[in-house]
Amino acid sequence: MNEHSMIQRLFSAKDALKSTIQKMLDLNRQLKSLRKSKEELEDQAIKQELKLLNKVADHQAKIVQLYEYRLKKASN
Repeated sequence: MNEHSMIQRLFSAKDALKSTIQKMLDLNRQLKSLRKSKEELEDQAIKQELKLLNKVADHQAKIVQLYEYRLKKASN
């Protein structure tokens, strides 16, 4: 994989991670407002989605770290 391709993949992975984190923040805000209205079913659904998004974000962060490591190693 050439350096340009790796940089493109890194930017793409960072964008995906930012998007996932933004979705998590939005869901946390929604969860906070639901707790005030005591909507239990929707509350559980949001918690499940947050759990899944947390796993996705963790995986995406590892991919970003891998690309950053490979780029650093390639530039040395």
